[in-house]
Amino acid sequence: MSFLSIRFGIFFLILLLIMKVTRGAKVHQWVLLAASYVFYAAGDWRFLALLAGVSLAMWQCGLRIARAAEKEKGGKVWLVLGVSVDLLVLGVFKYAGFFADTFSAVFRMPRPALRIFLPLGLSFYIFQAISYLADVYMGKMKAESSLRKVLLYIGFFPQIVSGPIVKAHDFFPQLERDHELTWENLSWGGQRLLTGLFKKVVVADRLGVCVDAVYAAPAAYSGLSILTAVFAYALQIYYDFAGYSDMATGIARILGFDLGRNFNLPYLAASPSEFWRRWHISLSSWFRDYVYIPLGGNRKGKARTYLNLFLTMLLSGLWHGASWAFAAWGALHGAASVLHKAFGGKKEREEAGSPVWKKVRYVFSVILNFCVVSILWIPFRTNDFGKTLLILRRIFTWTPGIYYVYVYALIFGAGLLVTELAAVRYNRGNDIWRPLDLSRFSSRVILCCFILLTAVFAYIGDSAFIYAQF
Repeated sequence: MSFLSIRFGIFFLILLLIMKVTRGAKVHQWVLLAASYVFYAAGDWRFLALLAGVSLAMWQCGLRIARAAEKEKGGKVWLVLGVSVDLLVLGVFKYAGFFADTFSAVFRMPRPALRIFLPLGLSFYIFQAISYLADVYMGKMKAESSLRKVLLYIGFFPQIVSGPIVKAHDFFPQLERDHELTWENLSWGGQRLLTGLFKKVVVADRLGVCVDAVYAAPAAYSGLSILTAVFAYALQIYYDFAGYSDMATGIARILGFDLGRNFNLPYLAASPSEFWRRWHISLSSWFRDYVYIPLGGNRKGKARTYLNLFLTMLLSGLWHGASWAFAAWGALHGAASVLHKAFGGKKEREEAGSPVWKKVRYVFSVILNFCVVSILWIPFRTNDFGKTLLILRRIFTWTPGIYYVYVYALIFGAGLLVTELAAVRYNRGNDIWRPLDLSRFSSRVILCCFILLTAVFAYIGDSAFIYAQF
């Protein structure tokens, strides 16, 4: 059930009505749990049992970890067992075909006849399940005795399809509140929802027209046209995923939950590491807390730090997709992060030079980082090494062909630039979004105009979210 569908609108209005007429934190938890499973069933009912089974297993493993901690032994065994179950489920449904293809190619054997469907939101809720066990084991929260709460955490409908990935120790305390509907939450969440809708249907989907056309037949287009499409895709995937995150965050806020910020103007980053602190923040922080730091982080010397950073980015690439193209995408980001950490961004270099030179160097770093990230999006978009090399060759040789520079790519690119300049000027380079004060008449006029603009310029076409495939 897509956030953009009429069916979801009816579903959400019924849920709000039920939340309005009911009282008590426990009752609201049951209502939200039922709504979450109805939402999931509407998307793919075949895997409801899998979602419930993973949640049940995590609930039991969490209790076992807590009991073992009281006896000061055995907790790690249950942590490893629970995480192994999660990774086994993820491996079977997401990576079995990839491993079968690789095995067949290496040993030149017929590929096994595997037809495995990827369950809706699997990559996201498995990571939340691992977060729960890790937080209990590390003492960041107590094991939850209520199966209802664990089921709701792992299956909470605003975030289950494409995140944000909320850590267990941040989510469970919010369940203790009575989630009565308030005007403050409705105003904040509604405006965030509308912002995400605008990013998706006005910006991302319109950019997709250019991107889909060029990437479908790159051999026919000129190097300039392909380069335009490469930058257009960088904008498209940002606005598409940031739009989804805004919608999910807004829906959750209306219901009284804070899912945190998932994007913070990532193309304003001046280095690969900063980019990943600004892009898909919930996933980046998950890999930092549950992969990079447990591997040793930066505590075991430079060589080990570089290896840990590279492995973390490689795993992030594989999380995004079960193919060598995604592995290469993650490895390239890992290599870029290692190179920057080894040779750039040193404190003494940052302090050297005049204020004007610092600004020039910063602007150059932002532009260079944006270009590198945009080029690295190519294998992400194509998922094909042959097509990736073709696109790169036509760009760097400036090959002639069909001339197609999409005007909306220029318009929305300029819009992002203005937003980033405003962020640097007024908010130290951070997102400047703030909800309007709807008690003021001028704010209500602005909101109505924004809704009208969204309705007028919305692109009516393929509305699937890019990250839903992961």
